[in-house]
Amino acid sequence: MVRTYKKTAGTRNYKNYTEEIMEEAIEKITNDELSINAASLQYKIPYGTLYNKYKGLHGKTPGGQPVFTHQEELAILRAAATCGDWGFPLTLFDLRMFAKAHLDRQGKIIERFSNNLPGVEWAISVLKRHKHSYGQRLSTNIKRSRATVGRESLNKYFDNLYSEIENVPPSNIFNYDESNMADDPGKKKCVYRRGVKYPEKVMNYSKSSTTVMICGSADGTLLPPYIIYKSTHLYDTWQERGIVGKPCCEKPCCSRGCRYNRTTSGWIDTPTFRDWFMNCFLPHAKRLDGKKVLIGDNLSSHIDNDVLVACEINNISFICLVPNSTHLTQPLDVGFFRPLKIAWRQTLEDWKKANLRTISIPKESFPHLLKKTIINMDQKPPKNDKEACTELSAVKRNLVSSFRATGISPFDRNRVLNKLPPESPSPEIETGVRDSLTEFLREQRFRNESQPRRKRTRLQIEPGKSISTLNETSCPTNQEVDVVEVQHTSERNDNRVQTESISMQIPLSVISEPSTSYRTGYKDTNDNITDCESDNENIAPNYTRNTSTDLAQNPAIGQFILAKFGSQKGKKTYHYVCSIEDIIDTKLVVQGYKSQKKTKTIFKEVPKDLSIIEISDIITYLPKPKYINECYSFPNDVMIKEL
Repeated sequence: MVRTYKKTAGTRNYKNYTEEIMEEAIEKITNDELSINAASLQYKIPYGTLYNKYKGLHGKTPGGQPVFTHQEELAILRAAATCGDWGFPLTLFDLRMFAKAHLDRQGKIIERFSNNLPGVEWAISVLKRHKHSYGQRLSTNIKRSRATVGRESLNKYFDNLYSEIENVPPSNIFNYDESNMADDPGKKKCVYRRGVKYPEKVMNYSKSSTTVMICGSADGTLLPPYIIYKSTHLYDTWQERGIVGKPCCEKPCCSRGCRYNRTTSGWIDTPTFRDWFMNCFLPHAKRLDGKKVLIGDNLSSHIDNDVLVACEINNISFICLVPNSTHLTQPLDVGFFRPLKIAWRQTLEDWKKANLRTISIPKESFPHLLKKTIINMDQKPPKNDKEACTELSAVKRNLVSSFRATGISPFDRNRVLNKLPPESPSPEIETGVRDSLTEFLREQRFRNESQPRRKRTRLQIEPGKSISTLNETSCPTNQEVDVVEVQHTSERNDNRVQTESISMQIPLSVISEPSTSYRTGYKDTNDNITDCESDNENIAPNYTRNTSTDLAQNPAIGQFILAKFGSQKGKKTYHYVCSIEDIIDTKLVVQGYKSQKKTKTIFKEVPKDLSIIEISDIITYLPKPKYINECYSFPNDVMIKEL
């Protein structure tokens, strides 16, 4: 099936009218203003089409009929959009799986879908039918610590901010932040011969970067950049050809342009920040009348006693942003650094094309390249005529829009709060789906997954001796070990039975002394499964495939088992530790566990990892583990195969 049908030239036009024209024609026919024939001639709609619409005949859409109704498609897309609001957007594959689950829940089997799973064309067509409300976008990854920023902390921040910036003009509200100007111009689409598997572009680059401190005001004034080199010393050639004047501040306080410094790490530290404040920001702030506000993140190097004293003397409010919220509340991060980096990459690429043999940017060339970047950025034309009428300088437009987007100037906290996920999904979603979806997404976004950190143990290894990945305790040294070949049968996808031989390292005591701790069994000479019974719990079990004899032990709720699971494509089989939560006829509801150590003896419960399996999927029954520090400890290794 083609995705977009293209009509052959010269064929009949099946539909050369819009829905609005059709509704207008039907309305006039209903009001006896026009006959069907007259409306057909006036609106150039076929007579038969108007007749069927007027009589309510042939109401289906032309072509193949969709599997889901219009309301069902909207419900699926609303749920997908809700996941995106909470920071867990769905891909096209996730959308298809969601539709499959909806069909399975209703008990419908669609023959055109393979295994009831819609194809990629279905997902693309659904988004195309609702393109005015839903669509695909490139997502930006944020850390979970940033995602946990809630309305309570932001409201408290805006309450404090309002009292500080009340009656303060935009020219007196500043935001500062540092950013790295990398030496890599990044990837770019180019023209290649079709079929090229590895498209490459010859261009030298390095992993070095230079820190630049940027500061701007809410009225669009940009202070000269403060450049920080990674070096022990500072040389005169590194301070030449920097930007002076437009588009930066042209007042006498900034007449000398850029200022330069160096640190051994290349990052800003407390003395460097103090130097920037005293020699770059403070001279500009002293020329302004009234109260000044300086907003920045709460980096430890930004908190200096001399800076705070200078702020009190010169009537400057030093305000820190909410931790982990700079992607929402810091103006430079929201609307200034992105166009700056785009212009920087273009300038860097042009310079590297003219200097093919140079690997990294010489420090004496960096000020000039930064100057060219800011000038090119400032000359970017506005996107619409409204912006062109107000301001031609792109630097000023970006700064003004950045402070507006973060709700600082003009003050509007809803600018930021509206970017957070809603308290609950859309009321248009069914109540049951809305409640379960809200609970799941809130747990995914705000839960604290703090894993206990294991204490490292120094291994006692003789010089020149190798060590395997398994811990020494996984195989006792006081037992003899032999390699035993175990045969087991497995069912293939084509209903044939396949016999496989697996070589396993098993202590000889396992073969000679059966164990009561496990229902594992072993092969005797008659190829029958014999139950193992012993009091020795420290013997590693010989896990074999479940057979009809194993089913003699009826599964019970709360029992731990080793179960098999197939991959989505059915090509691989995985073995997981589970506990039985419920028994429904021949099916088991099991809770999954994840291994925590290489010894495969410590397992931890995976929240909401519930599955339904058959009793025949049980590989073996496991002993009752010990519960220690929210983990379950088995006496021996469990032969798992986890994804």
